[in-house]
Amino acid sequence: MKIWFLLAAGLFAAGDYFGILAPQYLYFYCLAALVLAVLLAVLAKFKPQGCYIAVCGAALFCAFGLAVGSRAMQPDAAAIDNYAGRMVTVYGSADLLSLKQRGDGVSFIMDCRAVQQENGTVQNASGRVRVFAAGADVSDFVSGNITVSGTLKVLHGFANPGSFDTENWNLQQGLKGRISAKKSALHIAKEPSISDKFFLFAYSLREKIRSTVPGEAGSVLCGMALGGYDGLIEATREAFSATGLAHILSVSGTHMALVAGFLILIIGRRGKLQIGIVLALLFLYALLCGGSAPVWRSFLMSAIALAGSGSYKKAQSGNIFCAAAVLLLLYNPLWLLDVGFQLSFAATGGLIFIYPQLKERLAFIKWSLVREGLAITLAAQLATLPLLVWYFNQLSFVTFAANILLVPAMEFLVIAALAGLCLPFAGTFIIYAAGVAMQPLLNAVHFLAGVPAAVVNLPHLPLACCVLYYLALLACFKQDWFTAAERRMTLLFCSLGITVLLAAKSLAPMPFTVHFIDVGQGDAALVQTSAGQNIIVDCGGLQGDFDTGSRILVPYLRYLGIDKLDLLALSHGHHDHAGGAAGLARLVKIDKLLLPQEKPSEDVQRLLRYIRPQDIITARAGSVYTLGPCRIEVLASGRGEGGGNESSVIMRVAEKDGSILFTGDADESIELAAVDKIKPADVLKVAHHGSNYSSTDMFLKQARPKLAVISAGAGNSYGHPGSEALQRLNAAGAKVLRTDKLGAVKVCFDGGRLQWYSYRYDKEFF
Repeated sequence: MKIWFLLAAGLFAAGDYFGILAPQYLYFYCLAALVLAVLLAVLAKFKPQGCYIAVCGAALFCAFGLAVGSRAMQPDAAAIDNYAGRMVTVYGSADLLSLKQRGDGVSFIMDCRAVQQENGTVQNASGRVRVFAAGADVSDFVSGNITVSGTLKVLHGFANPGSFDTENWNLQQGLKGRISAKKSALHIAKEPSISDKFFLFAYSLREKIRSTVPGEAGSVLCGMALGGYDGLIEATREAFSATGLAHILSVSGTHMALVAGFLILIIGRRGKLQIGIVLALLFLYALLCGGSAPVWRSFLMSAIALAGSGSYKKAQSGNIFCAAAVLLLLYNPLWLLDVGFQLSFAATGGLIFIYPQLKERLAFIKWSLVREGLAITLAAQLATLPLLVWYFNQLSFVTFAANILLVPAMEFLVIAALAGLCLPFAGTFIIYAAGVAMQPLLNAVHFLAGVPAAVVNLPHLPLACCVLYYLALLACFKQDWFTAAERRMTLLFCSLGITVLLAAKSLAPMPFTVHFIDVGQGDAALVQTSAGQNIIVDCGGLQGDFDTGSRILVPYLRYLGIDKLDLLALSHGHHDHAGGAAGLARLVKIDKLLLPQEKPSEDVQRLLRYIRPQDIITARAGSVYTLGPCRIEVLASGRGEGGGNESSVIMRVAEKDGSILFTGDADESIELAAVDKIKPADVLKVAHHGSNYSSTDMFLKQARPKLAVISAGAGNSYGHPGSEALQRLNAAGAKVLRTDKLGAVKVCFDGGRLQWYSYRYDKEFF
């Protein structure tokens, strides 16, 4: 493979990315692409005429990518979210593979075709909505032709660094809103189409595996064979992630290669007919797996490679790799933002560009099976390492062992499960046997994840580090692209560059900082002292099984490179303040715990399982605690039963450069009772999510905040923040910042200057 194919695909992808990121800067990006192309041409020591060709080609590919990416972000006049907040009737088709039984109802994703408003007007509609039908059962869905009536609501995700980007995911999936309706508001056509029958069949295959192999072993086996994470508890997901085995739960290149190899073994590869049959069966398998980006990437590469071999032409894997990337991004430019898509291509790139060299360098290993297994695993790990650290802020030291020891056995069970689905009589027994064999492998995953120091947390890397790493990797393993001198200079430059960037990041002085974390309708904040101590105040908490501690707070801390808390303080035990505390304590060491004077709520009782009694401090009015240069003053602490608002602790956290006033869910009576003790604060965490019954004029007069931060859920049913509270805050001269609008809010006290940033709009400052 020549380097120009890789550069062309890379420039197209870069254009696509910048077109998605900021389509309004299209012309500026085109100019930058031209400059980059000229530099590349000069560095490559082209002849003049070659230089012109290279510049034009690079500009063309980059501009093409920019056009594709920016077009994907153009507003759609027919988009269903134009009707947000209205009562509508939506006509469309259900994604039958998305059907999930959720408690007393069914959730699914619906592709919109038309929408009818209350006045009877019917118009075409595009986009997808997430629907929850209360009282419905999965068995009700005999077809995908659906009509549902309800209020269309906007989808809101959590805008925080480190955690799963829900808003980005919704954008990739074309999700525009959500509807909650009763079963009576849902109409399902009785006559299924051919495609409905196919996807209902695909759904039944998943259910067959889960019903044959109950428990998590069945969920894992189903995920490996047909894709998906349904039925996995949080601890198992974390274990697969910590051991670097999360890739096995999604159908990608390895699975497609296994299935292709198995089919070729049975059918043979003697001519075009056999290859055509294998391709047709692979296409059906891709559809059965839901047709995600990694699935289609794997299918496309397998198809091109097989078609090339069927016509007796040697398929060049590097060219196939680049062609697959461009074709898939032409089909859906937004797939470029998908973490799975990026990891899948990175791993495949490792197998193409690194594996052959590694295999040669491991020639001293006599057993070819062991040598090839080591080379494949190392190549994939080296290629995906920066992305794994970039997105998950973790480095696993057991990944290599887990992939070598467990993946081959798991891959064998995938083939066994798929074979079991195809066999009418012995199939159930084969699937059950595969499930039995899966359990010890699951135990091994949990064991490896629990090995001391198996995983280390790393702070967010500068993007330049990732670029330099990949450049160094190419210099190491693509020797035909570099002379010996160029390779040495490249490795030296990359090593020095990464060292300088990491040193600059770690040695930079830390100002007194507070992060108000977006946990929806709840409170959570992280205080970082100028001496490096870390304090969490409240942990959020949502209804249902979503754990804000492990899913939001822990990733946030990992993003910042924090693996220990000096203090966890809870204002009171209500679920929206303490619900995530146990999940946080399970994964992060906590030195001290500050609790209000109240009977522990259920959430606090779960938290106490992870805290030693001698590390618990009771918050009493007038108490003062010091943590390095930071002073923590408890200004008020009520008494209540089991987490009531009347128990809320009001405390002031201060350094010489600034101060923050935390108020929990204090209402008017608590504020008035404590008003004489309130001291001025630069930043106020507004009480009770901005309720009209908090933030009284007298309290604000004493606090005199410059910034007032409201932590509330977007579109919450309580009407928070209240209009009266907002008026009082504005009248007090405070700048109001809301997590439902801005996402996570970071406030820095740098030499007395107060600077704030929104993660939704100022990601580069986090």
